[in-house]
Amino acid sequence: MPRHFPQMVMAELRCVFGRVSGKAAVVIALLVGLAVTAFWFYVNSRTIDAEVNGLGVNSFLDLSMRGVMGAGLQLRNFFVLPMVLVLATAASFAGERGDNTLREVFVRPVSRWSVVLAKICALMTLSATTLLVTAVPAMLGGAVLFGFESPIGQVALGYVASLLSDLGLVLMVVLASGISARVGGVVVAVIGGLMVDMGARALLGVMNTFGVEWAGPVGRAMPGAALACWEGFDGTWEWERFVGLAALCLICGGISLWRFQRMDVP
Repeated sequence: MPRHFPQMVMAELRCVFGRVSGKAAVVIALLVGLAVTAFWFYVNSRTIDAEVNGLGVNSFLDLSMRGVMGAGLQLRNFFVLPMVLVLATAASFAGERGDNTLREVFVRPVSRWSVVLAKICALMTLSATTLLVTAVPAMLGGAVLFGFESPIGQVALGYVASLLSDLGLVLMVVLASGISARVGGVVVAVIGGLMVDMGARALLGVMNTFGVEWAGPVGRAMPGAALACWEGFDGTWEWERFVGLAALCLICGGISLWRFQRMDVP
């Protein structure tokens, strides 16, 4: 590791958090934590008459600190914030390729792999920050409303798993950025790839229904399922998702490093 690597990471942190995408990610994550706390406060303060399958809303909501944190994690990982993370990653790689900023870095006397790694470290810091600013308001709000009685170990592991899934998503975008120098092209490629993955998983689900035993585990190890490995925080952890996530990270990370090492940046 280069001795000046920490300075490289700090420089990338200033870029990542200084962009609109980085600021938007933090703001959205904070609003998520505040929103779920406000909603649980509303639910806890009155009886809601709405019913689902004959049951009142209050009867199936987890009115506890764990419930508030879990809702925050689910809402945080809904479409908007992962998409902002995709944009932030694409801006750091494809965007800098397009405006020749990356060329200025690559011609310096530093290894290219250290530049790529510094960018990934900065992006994962952004991911961790968004998880933190969602978890803290949700945890504090849940504690004020319901106390500390409920165990939060599983949901805390869910936040850790979400950080790992964000790493897989970031590396997917890095790989796409090694092919396209346009942010829009990278976003379309990633979304298109995940849509193809969704179709493949649907087909595997049908095959599993008809008795093809291997289809179920393979479907759970596909990239789309692996990126949702955090969903197991409700006690339904599936090891196949983590195997798929490890494979996704190794493949995308390895190919990306190889690609950027040999890339001719004009």
